[in-house]
Amino acid sequence: MLVRRWLDAAGITDPVLRHCYTVCAREVSGLVEGGRGRWGALRIAPAAARPHTAALVAHGCRADACADSGPVESRQRRLAEFAEATWAAFAAGGSHDAVLHATVHTYRTFGMPLSLIENMFTGVQRDVDFRDFATYAELCQWATQVAGYPLYGFMWAVAGTELTEAQPLVREFAELGQLTDVLCDLSEDLDEGRLYLPLEDLHQFGVHPEDVKAKRWTPAMADVIAFEAARATDRLPALAAELEHTPVGPVIHAFSEHHRLLLAGVLAAGQDVLHQPVQPPMGAFLNTWRPHMRAVIPC
Repeated sequence: MLVRRWLDAAGITDPVLRHCYTVCAREVSGLVEGGRGRWGALRIAPAAARPHTAALVAHGCRADACADSGPVESRQRRLAEFAEATWAAFAAGGSHDAVLHATVHTYRTFGMPLSLIENMFTGVQRDVDFRDFATYAELCQWATQVAGYPLYGFMWAVAGTELTEAQPLVREFAELGQLTDVLCDLSEDLDEGRLYLPLEDLHQFGVHPEDVKAKRWTPAMADVIAFEAARATDRLPALAAELEHTPVGPVIHAFSEHHRLLLAGVLAAGQDVLHQPVQPPMGAFLNTWRPHMRAVIPC
């Protein structure tokens, strides 16, 4: 029932498109445990932007799944096939695949540049062909590619071209959000053989990459985690303030609080950050998102 309201608010009347966007919303709703930020983005978007947000999130998550799930030996092929299907959908103006069809419609509705998807595939490809990040700048470049696509796409759906001048700030915000995810998911990424912490930072604090990859906690590791967390906590409030008077100001504030909760959880976890993902209680997130959810009730 709610999805129907969102589709009505967005002016989407074509039965095929309504079905496709409904499929996207269902896929995103099934990702709550895998990513509360994605769920929160959907629920705090204006009703008219929610179908488009669902399409962008569902498409991005399918790409992530190609790189992060299933047999390792098939991930390269699956990602290549998904990228090929995506570009074929754009070339044809649609697809029999519901998520791809809705994604094409969203991009055409808002005039979004295809470079967003190109960058996302480049970033996800790096996950498949993983190599350690030598520098923080290298990590930021990857973070912009993989996080900038869904976040900037979401903001574009909410604010349209009014967001153009704030694009650099939004992308920096996406970088810091992705850094937060790196810290929260450190244990799972290590299980996949991926170390996302920059080698230059580990060397600065005298931490051996081999110890981190083997999940051996050392006193200096706490300093590295604190240092990386401070990159985000020191900059996020200023970014939120700079974006406060833009159409996405309230949303950015909510995301900033969301990341603050995650980073506090990372610091509180101590050595457990190497052994299990950091995910504070759902109630804490609800307190962050609730004011924005209320603003769009009953949708």
